[in-house]
Amino acid sequence: FEYRAYKHAPKTLVDVLQGARVHGELEFLVYEEQRYSYDEFFAAVDAFAVSLQQDFSVSRGDRLAIAMRNNPAWVIAYAAATLIGAIVVPINSWGKTEELRYALEDSGSRWLVCDPARLGLIEALLDELDVQAMLVDGDEGREPNPKVHDFDALVEAGSGRTYEAPEIGPGDDCVILYTSGSTGFPKGVLHRHIALCQSLMNMFFLGYLLMELEGPREFRGGAERETPMLTVPLFHATGLLSGFLLPVHTAQKVVIMYKWEAGRALELIQEEKVTGLASVPAVIQDLLHHPDFDNYDTTSLIRVSAAGAATPAGLPELIRRKCGEPSRSAGWGMTETLAVGATMSGVVFDLSPDSAGIVSPIVDMRFLDAAGQPADPVVGGEMEVRSVTCTPGYWHKPEANAETFDAERWMKTGDMGRIDEDGFLHITGRIKEIVIRGGENIYPGEIEQAVYELPQVKENVVFGVPDD
Repeated sequence: FEYRAYKHAPKTLVDVLQGARVHGELEFLVYEEQRYSYDEFFAAVDAFAVSLQQDFSVSRGDRLAIAMRNNPAWVIAYAAATLIGAIVVPINSWGKTEELRYALEDSGSRWLVCDPARLGLIEALLDELDVQAMLVDGDEGREPNPKVHDFDALVEAGSGRTYEAPEIGPGDDCVILYTSGSTGFPKGVLHRHIALCQSLMNMFFLGYLLMELEGPREFRGGAERETPMLTVPLFHATGLLSGFLLPVHTAQKVVIMYKWEAGRALELIQEEKVTGLASVPAVIQDLLHHPDFDNYDTTSLIRVSAAGAATPAGLPELIRRKCGEPSRSAGWGMTETLAVGATMSGVVFDLSPDSAGIVSPIVDMRFLDAAGQPADPVVGGEMEVRSVTCTPGYWHKPEANAETFDAERWMKTGDMGRIDEDGFLHITGRIKEIVIRGGENIYPGEIEQAVYELPQVKENVVFGVPDD
């Protein structure tokens, strides 16, 4: 099949990472007391890549899982594995033992980079799963385990050595992102290098389009360059792209929080001159409604974006009132489309703030009526998409692939929508009921199955109740 694609996009994520080395001594990551320049970041990446390749025999096509909260080691591990050709498997860090076990078994990951909380859930199963764990921020006094290795020690051990760079092409598999299904365990969404690079270029397209319409945004409040605050999980497509890959490609500084706390966020915005905050509506409202908001200097914020759930009424006005006309944005995408679908920002957002934006140039979109026949986009129906950024399929799930894709690679989204006369996409509902809590998809079927395990329950139904 042929797809529209950006001609001058990077070919692989290896190209993106290697190109970012020129940022040199610029600061890249800020997390608690840790600060990494680009040089320091790549020194750690190269050293960890050596240990993975030479001491643990991780090679091209092998799967390496990451299960932990956002921190610099997460990003270092992802970059190192990518440079030696491994397929990275980010695991939802809010899952429990069974979810972790399932993702490791399903993906065939034999290496796991994790923090103490996730290790505590899975350590007893490492022998059974034949998994080697690399522990980040572990307790030095913990009982030794031949299956558990200290992450910092592995970075130190790789320093001064060189890894062998394999040949990697645009069509090579790159990452498996897990997404919840309406029933049972999550499905692994496979993506290739070309898809991530095209998704990156799609972000640039929107940015340059806006520069044409309204001119470049001037920094303010003491900020000198783009400094986003990462508040969404890196194991989501949006977090991975906007919190790591876009910043590393464009010499940004990323401020990572240990956990969301509005008061601490205000301190960091003032101290680090944060320019961008993209998060779920609940987080943005929490920040803007904080009683001490006006006591901090937040004038550096020039971009405030809500995503992951429907934008509540009044939030755009609240952002405008509190943040002095920042660039607001919204969009629609899926794990299966690598967050690419429809998007808008700035003056384009102001034209239709209740929509999900304009369909991307590299996405084909159509709508089907109740009989499964193509419908007028203005009338709308069930959304189907086709794009260079769409997953080639779910990992080892032929039945799910057959249900999701037709012979012409049109992918069912499960969303209902329409495109108005001005070209803006509106999401009007879901084919299957879904609850969204803090940007995380919760499928009623999963909860119903868990409740049915209780002997006292004969029948139950789960549904969401709207909450601003």
